[in-house]
Amino acid sequence: MSGISRIQRQREDLRRPQQQTQTPGREVWFKDGDQVFLSSIATGHDEDKFIDEIKLYTFRMGNRWINLLKHDTVDDSIVPEDTRPSSKFAFWSYVHRIIHLDKLNDDWAAVEGPGGKMMYREDINDFRIVSLGFGRNDYVWDQLSGIYSDWGGLDKGVIRIKRSGAGLETSYTLSATPQTEEIPSERKAEIAELPLVKDYFLERYGKNIELSLAAESQTAAPEKPLF
Repeated sequence: MSGISRIQRQREDLRRPQQQTQTPGREVWFKDGDQVFLSSIATGHDEDKFIDEIKLYTFRMGNRWINLLKHDTVDDSIVPEDTRPSSKFAFWSYVHRIIHLDKLNDDWAAVEGPGGKMMYREDINDFRIVSLGFGRNDYVWDQLSGIYSDWGGLDKGVIRIKRSGAGLETSYTLSATPQTEEIPSERKAEIAELPLVKDYFLERYGKNIELSLAAESQTAAPEKPLF
C-alpha cells in the first residue's frame, strides 16, 4: 500500500465514531502529592501472574499524548522513528483510598494531615492496576523489592505509594505501613476474574491507535506523557 493510502486510512480511522468495546480503564493515575493506600494482589513470588513488566511507546499525535503497547501482535508503524519504548512494572492491587492535596470532587472527605494541613480522602475500595517506571537506577523498583524482602511477599499488608513533584521532577516513594486493612472477603472471588497484566494493557493500549486515543481522552490532560 502506498504511503498516501496508508496515511489516508489512518486519518479516516481517527475520524470514525468510537465503538464502545474498549476495556474500561482501571489504572491508578497519580497526581502531585497523592498518597495511595493499597493491598497488593500480586505476591511477587515466581510465576506470579498479577505482576509483570510492560513496555509502552509514548508520543504526540496532534495535541494528544498517545500510549501504545510494544508487543509482537501490535502494529507500531505509526510510532515516530525516534521514539523508544519505556519500561514499566505493573501489578494488580485492591486500592483502599487515595489522599489528595486538593479537593477536586465534592465527595472527597476532608482529613487532617501532618501539621494540621487539610487533605482530602477519596475512597476507592476496588481493584486497580498500579503501573510505575522503574526510576533512575531502578530506585522505584528497589523500594517495591525491599517491601517484598521485608514481608516475604507483597500481599502481607498495606502499601503506601506517594507521588511528589511533576514533570521531570516527579518522584515516587513506596513504603510498608502498619495498617491492617484487608481485601473484603466478599470481594476475593473477583480476583480470579482479573485479566493478566499484559492482557489488560494489550486490550487497552494495543488493539489499534484509535483505541489508544480513546483511552487518553478519559484521563486529565497531562503536562507530560501519562506514563
